[in-house]
Order: sequence, then C-alpha cells, then structure tokens
Amino acid sequence: MMHSIVRYAVLITAIIFSFVACGEEDLSENAARLRIKLTDAGAPVIKELYFNIKAIEVFATDTVTNEGEWVALAFENKTYNLLALRNGKTIDLVDQYFPSGKVIEKIKIIPGLNSYLVPVGSGNIPLNIPPEIAEGIIIDKVNVLLSSHVISSIVIDVNVTHSVHESNGNYFLHPSARAFSESFGGKLKGYVAPIEAISFVAIVQEEETLISLPEADGMFMFTGLNPGRWEVYVISIPEAGYRDTTFVDSVENGKLKEITPKPITLLPK
Repeated sequence: MMHSIVRYAVLITAIIFSFVACGEEDLSENAARLRIKLTDAGAPVIKELYFNIKAIEVFATDTVTNEGEWVALAFENKTYNLLALRNGKTIDLVDQYFPSGKVIEKIKIIPGLNSYLVPVGSGNIPLNIPPEIAEGIIIDKVNVLLSSHVISSIVIDVNVTHSVHESNGNYFLHPSARAFSESFGGKLKGYVAPIEAISFVAIVQEEETLISLPEADGMFMFTGLNPGRWEVYVISIPEAGYRDTTFVDSVENGKLKEITPKPITLLPK
C-alpha cells in the first residue's frame, strides 16, 4: 500500500530549481553575482521529500576566447525538504560573485546519497542514485550571458514525473530537467476548489508536460512557459469523488495569465 501511494505521488510531483545570476558594480573585477535558489511543487500523499545536493557546477564559456570550463560553485553538501517549498517559495543555495563576459552553457547538479521520501502515514523511503548520474546531472542548452551590472536569471525545472522511478521495490532519483532564462516565456496562474477534491494540475503543450500541486487556498502557478496554447488538466484523485476537468488557455511572452473562472470548481461525480 505504501509503495502504491508513492507511485501515485511520483506521477503528480514536480520540482523546480531556480538559478539567479545578479550583477553588481565592481569596478576592479567587473564581476557579476550568481545566486542559486530552490523551489518545489508538492504531492498530497507525500509528507516530506528531502533532496540531497552534494555540489553544483556550471560550464562557462568566455565570450572573447570561446574557451570553456566547468566551474564549481561555492556550495556545501546540503539536504532540503522540497515539500516546504512550492508555488513561488524559494530558498537560497548559492550567493557568490562570478566573472562577467561568460556564457553559462550547461549546469551540473551532483546529487548526494541521502535523498528520501516520507509518505503520509509511513516511514522514510530512500531514493537511490543510478550509477550513470553519480557524477552529476547535466542540463544542456542553458546559454545565458552574464554581463557586468546586469541581472541574468536562469530557472531550472526538474520534472519529477520522469525523475523518480521504482524497480523491484526500490526507488531511484534520476532528475529530468529543463533550463530557461527567467525572462523567457509567460506565466499561468489559477485557483482550484473545493479543497476536498485534493486535485493537481497538469499543463501540456506538444511534448512538454508540467505539473503543480495547489496551495491550501487552491492557488497554482506555472512559470517559464512557451507562448501559445496550453491544454490544462485539473485532476482529482479517484478516492475524492470529484470529476476531472480540462480546457485550453493561452500564454503570452512576458505576461502573467490568470485563469478564469476563479476558482475552477470541480463537481462531485
């Protein structure tokens, strides 16, 4: 029963990582400033989800010489309760100066060995790290320029639907992530009711699927969305006894789209 609950949770949990690079005046070094933040979306059947990060690196290419190298950031091995962070809540991971005139092409997250799930009403379930990613999960096609005195922000979105896997009763963490400039795309925000529906929201555009768990007041939000039409699915777990609903809404670049009606009300079956 415990493992079946966690399998369901895996399908509806999303983790989002946001990286913020912030430039400040530094006339001697002409430095930018790099900040890394962590945020998350939750799942109704998981009480806590602890993600252990051992190290973070970026692949930075010089805009003059075109030479690149991996740079380890000022980060110490730490574990974070992701379920305490969702729908806009964040926690800082890194805050350091970084040379300007560099392009961040790739980001590497090196997982630690102490990630685990705590399901509702059950004990800890360890999340194993597959050998092929023990040295790090690399996110390609970041391509964000760090300019002096200019704020450059990057958002990393790890899709847990494709990141946590079960095999023979063991659970494995293999993050599947996308990365985009914080100024890219649009935002989609809405509210779901009633709370008894215990719903989650999935949005789909072509091959991309994103998932969010609403807050206690029913609010949910997606960021970094491609402009255009998105299919929106508001889904209740079967035991709640409410009907799912689906519709299409549009997102514009650089704008926040608030879904109407407010709230989206699920009806009893």
